[in-house]
Amino acid sequence: YTELLCEMFFKRRGGDRARWRLVVVLEVIKATCRTIMFWVTGRRMVVEGVGAQRPIIPESSPSTEEIEGEGGGRADDYDEETKVQEERSKGWPMPRTGMTLPVLPTTTSESITAFLSARVISADDIKAAHHLVRKFSNLRGQAAEMMWILRPVVYALAMQRLQGRNRKDWRPWLLGLGMELAARELGKKEVRERRVGGWRGMTGVEKEELKRRGWGLAWWGMRGAFYDNVTK
Repeated sequence: YTELLCEMFFKRRGGDRARWRLVVVLEVIKATCRTIMFWVTGRRMVVEGVGAQRPIIPESSPSTEEIEGEGGGRADDYDEETKVQEERSKGWPMPRTGMTLPVLPTTTSESITAFLSARVISADDIKAAHHLVRKFSNLRGQAAEMMWILRPVVYALAMQRLQGRNRKDWRPWLLGLGMELAARELGKKEVRERRVGGWRGMTGVEKEELKRRGWGLAWWGMRGAFYDNVTK
């Protein structure tokens, strides 16, 4: 939204020429930051978002003995009703064995499946952070990632050259889309040839990033000549 407001402001002040100058500057800044991230991380895929979310292990509440040992008579301040609710939340105590059954979800197939799936540890849960995104081992993969990083800059420069003279010109649109498709194909070949297991060997973070980039191709239907000639 901030970029859109800036574009509208510059367009009102200086027309399409000032607007596309701003767009080029912003895209160059973003591409520079992504390139720095690419090299600092050891030539790994640039991932947008926070990455994998580690499960949070809840801390167990202190026992009565610990409370008495730390604060003297603080255990007497506990309300009896609160104790009963805490015992019920822990589960149902079996009278014969004295063991406690955990609280189960409602008896539906979806809830049971979600209950069990939440307690399954996947390979990504135990991997170190730097193992969740692989390094590009050859020039093909590095070229694919750099092409994906630079594609918005090339498209913005091509649109700046037109400067609104012919909005229905297909050349900038074809150039930008061609770079993105070429980057995807080079990346796919690098995965098939260099990655153990191919697509199956990719981590969840990498699959999510590639899925996001795949959905991003749909935005080309709202850009440039395709929007002016077809979508509009």
